[in-house]
Amino acid sequence: MRNKLRNLGNGFLLLTVLTGLLYSGNATAQNICPLDTLKPTKVNDLEAFARIPVLNEGRIKPMETFAKSFLLRLSGRRSYGKESALEWFARFIFAPRTTYRDQIFLINNPEILEAIKVDPEKRRRYSWRQLEPGYDKIKELAEVLMDIDEKELSAVEREILRVYSNLGYYIRISGAFAYAFPHPDFDLTSPEIKEKLGLATDRDKFSFYDLYVVTDKLEAAAMVLRGGDVQQWSEEGKTVARLINAMYFWTEHYGNAPFGVIPTVRYEEESWLSPMDIMRLNVDQEAYFDEITHIRNMTVYYWNGEQLQFNIAAKAYLDSVGKRLSPKEKEQYDRFGLELFYNDFNGFLWAKLGYGLAFMFLLFSLLSSRPWLSRTAAVLAVAGFVPHLIAQILRILIMARPPVSNLFETFIFVGLIAVILGFILEWVNRNSLGLTIASVSGLIFLTIASKFGGDGDTLKVLVAVLDSNFWLSTHVITITIGYAGCCVGGIMGHIYVLQALFDSKNTKRLNATLNNTLGILGFGLTTTFLGTALGGIWADQSWGRFWGWDPKENGALMIVLWVALLFHMRLAKLIHPLGVAVGSILTLIVVMWAWFGVNLLSVGLHSYGFTSGIAMGLITYVLFELVFLAVTVFVLGKKGMKI
Repeated sequence: MRNKLRNLGNGFLLLTVLTGLLYSGNATAQNICPLDTLKPTKVNDLEAFARIPVLNEGRIKPMETFAKSFLLRLSGRRSYGKESALEWFARFIFAPRTTYRDQIFLINNPEILEAIKVDPEKRRRYSWRQLEPGYDKIKELAEVLMDIDEKELSAVEREILRVYSNLGYYIRISGAFAYAFPHPDFDLTSPEIKEKLGLATDRDKFSFYDLYVVTDKLEAAAMVLRGGDVQQWSEEGKTVARLINAMYFWTEHYGNAPFGVIPTVRYEEESWLSPMDIMRLNVDQEAYFDEITHIRNMTVYYWNGEQLQFNIAAKAYLDSVGKRLSPKEKEQYDRFGLELFYNDFNGFLWAKLGYGLAFMFLLFSLLSSRPWLSRTAAVLAVAGFVPHLIAQILRILIMARPPVSNLFETFIFVGLIAVILGFILEWVNRNSLGLTIASVSGLIFLTIASKFGGDGDTLKVLVAVLDSNFWLSTHVITITIGYAGCCVGGIMGHIYVLQALFDSKNTKRLNATLNNTLGILGFGLTTTFLGTALGGIWADQSWGRFWGWDPKENGALMIVLWVALLFHMRLAKLIHPLGVAVGSILTLIVVMWAWFGVNLLSVGLHSYGFTSGIAMGLITYVLFELVFLAVTVFVLGKKGMKI
């Protein structure tokens, strides 16, 4: 019955064109709900809404995760004021006009603001109301930039594309539930027509959904207009034509919304659709209509603040969708509980707090010989490690794969391994060296990871080249453990240099640090070599060659050769202990270039590793290390220490 909407539109194509000219003033669908002066009562409990599945970026995720990534993408934040991401997104999707003045669009470059004549804000965030007058200008600039090679774009030009993309994303999703709102396009005052269509006679304002439900009756009412002279139409005929024209316009205007909440019947398509797209495509499935109705009811109950009814509508929707999921989709859906717990747990934040406090107490312990300071630091380091480990395990369970498929995940994992290595060193030495390594490593790597996780959802699907749990569990895990070992060696090199600067006479401590540095570098060399060899075997299976001098392969080889060179120079007595420390610090630079610096070349078969926007940060880090080494080696040379 519902599949006649397209026939209705096609049958009256000429009719809609003519009436569009005659009644264009009445058929101007808004981007967002027209209830400008009204505010929803809202509901307080969004637990059921949080579990609604959304197909986004190739994976099925709960609405809460989508809401967080959506707000993070636009604003760089995971909440808006006192509202959580889910609370804000519910207000946005159910009552979008209430978000028009919310300053959620992050714009970093003032040149963009000058181009669209918007005054800069201290927090660099702007509302739709502020940016709307300049939207056409941003669109014009972005369309020109899209034809230019990305490598040739400046930072400002990339920012224009990002802002334009975010504004378009906001607009398109804002209308996803517009079909549930009453709109002037569907106002109807004639009691006769309302009765003929089976609509409520006690109100004059209707929604697209209200008309969609009675599509068959609307078509029957329009039959008398076929082939007739437009000028001879009755008022009733003109009204029916206007409604048909508005419906046809809406299906085109609100179609292709990037908000897949309704699963398709054909599982192999791996695509879900928005409610309007379901109605636009007119797929005759009763389950689709039921789910569209449940979403419409949720919208109404949200506006009215009817909590019980809202929960029932959401659960009815979940029940309907749950019955239609494919086995693969069902597996992902069944892990929603873990993902929601992971979202609320925020383990990496607690881990950073624990590591940061541990490092502070270790610094205090340098100024005082009181043993309770170091013991407190140990407890805090463990307190940071526990949520770090739990969050890591949760990610593995949620995605059903090893946690090393992108830069965010590798920094999290390398940080975890570095902390474990620090604990092992502390257990062996009992001198706070390991605790320092654990707290510093955990804090630094989690902080860097957060920079790579600032563009949205970090639980992303694997790209095709990485879609192998076996090789992720062997090659990638092994080589990232090698990264961790080499990085810890580099951090210990810093510690040796600082110890030599401030307490060069304590040769016993310096020798202990040196021996630990060599030991951990040996561990890093071994695991990096094994990881590289395993990568070659994987490459042979995937690409038909063991080694191809790919930039990523060369980066791994650089680590092996550099650390091996350090050991050979030390054994040959070509470098002194200070030389080992300097070499281990340079190892950090080599690892960073091999880890993600080679990605800046944007060449090679390891295309999944390409990263933009990190060149300046990497160069700044390298310059800092070189200046640090130049100053400290010069000072230590004055003290008689040789490289």
